[in-house]
Amino acid sequence: MIARTLENKAKAAYEHGKMDFWAGAPRDPQTPLRVYRDLTKEQQTIIMEAWENGWQDESLMQALPDGMPA
Repeated sequence: MIARTLENKAKAAYEHGKMDFWAGAPRDPQTPLRVYRDLTKEQQTIIMEAWENGWQDESLMQALPDGMPA
């Protein structure tokens, strides 16, 4: 159950990273830790990496020329 909960938190952090990119938020992977305060260091790393991946993936998608497949 704990692994599933962490997986869901990581998915949410990834999507949040994408939305933060669109909102013009700075690239700060510690952003989701303001919400998830009760995590171990290992769990924090997973959540921060998920947010960072979402932010980075969205920034790369927006850098593609119009009409180019992803």
